[in-house]
Amino acid sequence: MTEQTLTSGYKALRSRDLKDAHDLFKGIVNNPKNGKERYEALIGLSITYRELGDMDEALDTGKKAVASYQYPKLALFNLGNFYEEMGEHALAIQNYDLSITIDPNFSDAYINRGVAWFNLDKMNHAQRDFKNALQNDPGSSRAMADMGLTFLKDGRYEKAIDLFDLSLEEDPENIHSLCGKGLALFYMDRYDESVICFDAALSINPDFYVAGYYKGHILKKLDLMDEAEEAIKEAIGSRENYALAWFELGEIFRLKGDRERALKSYEKAIKYRNETFEEALFQKGMMLQSMNDWRGAIESFKSICKTNPYIPQVWVEMGKALSMIPGKENKAISSFKNGIYLKPSDPEGIYHLALLYLKQGNRQKALGILKDGMERTSDHRVMLLLSRTLFDLGMHKDAINVSDDVIAKEPNAAQAWLIMGRSYGALGKTEEYKQCLRKYLHMNPEDAKVKREMESIGY
Repeated sequence: MTEQTLTSGYKALRSRDLKDAHDLFKGIVNNPKNGKERYEALIGLSITYRELGDMDEALDTGKKAVASYQYPKLALFNLGNFYEEMGEHALAIQNYDLSITIDPNFSDAYINRGVAWFNLDKMNHAQRDFKNALQNDPGSSRAMADMGLTFLKDGRYEKAIDLFDLSLEEDPENIHSLCGKGLALFYMDRYDESVICFDAALSINPDFYVAGYYKGHILKKLDLMDEAEEAIKEAIGSRENYALAWFELGEIFRLKGDRERALKSYEKAIKYRNETFEEALFQKGMMLQSMNDWRGAIESFKSICKTNPYIPQVWVEMGKALSMIPGKENKAISSFKNGIYLKPSDPEGIYHLALLYLKQGNRQKALGILKDGMERTSDHRVMLLLSRTLFDLGMHKDAINVSDDVIAKEPNAAQAWLIMGRSYGALGKTEEYKQCLRKYLHMNPEDAKVKREMESIGY
């Protein structure tokens, strides 16, 4: 009777009747007839939890399955799949390793481990695993498809398409090969053919959310935002917990100017990636910044730094948000310094740190930051801020020289002409003063204050 219940549980799982699957598997786990049936029920229950979007329970139950059986090949394999889906590639590889140790001819484990290596950008390791899979199963359409993806990653699109076509000869309904071929065609600027491949994959399996995701991604690249939104929503309809699709939807809403829906989409992406989706956290922080929610932005950036404190842009953006909150200036300075330490040539960090010192009235520190920064970057904003600081400190000749460098780089930098002109004025060189103000007013004819300044020197 337990064997029949187990079969019914897996049938319910395949038909996505998840409540019945959960109840059937749970009943076996709670009242097992033997260890093997409990082991198989735990595997089914863990997959059911994954389908329900509860990855914590899925992992916990998967680990119980591994611990419950002497040779838990399939439980280790499924645990590897869960970690891979979460983006925990190293943990996925560890579980695939153990599964292959139990069965050295386990082709699916070689393939999935190859995918994990692929996602770690270790193409040689990935190709080795796909070759091992093909040695065990020479007609494996899936292994050919995944090998094709490694060539796709290397930009060898024609070779990739050859492998995808070979895969499709073995299995004309291999939706992964159709997706890979669609991507290769997209990178070759053959957009219509590309979308046809994704549509073909979806016609075979309308619930193949990966095809919907890539179709939406390409339509977004083609600036077909409404169509992209529809494709991504269909992907999410098939897989509610697909973090990448939620992130892509957030990007679509951001590009459409819908900040509220973009924010909600990023939050979904973060939720389904166990709060560790760096790009989604960053875009959420940037979105909150654009909405003047400085504290919310800071929390989002902090979440990234807790797990990965080595991204200079995150520290700089957090510094910007901190600098907008009274009393947080010192923390902002520390944040900017962290960003500059990680990327000494970053003009954004140099510029905003110096700007904060200027706001505090500390011109000498700002000058030091800018002069030091100028040795590592020629960004015109940094140069312009340096020229303004030099002028404010009465170093007029230096201000003229730096302004001249700014203009050489950005001829339409109106503020550089203004700073240069005022520096000439401070040095008593009235004619040069007038010429620079004329240049400035040519670019900003409506600036009444500078017009009056011009009149005061006898224009």
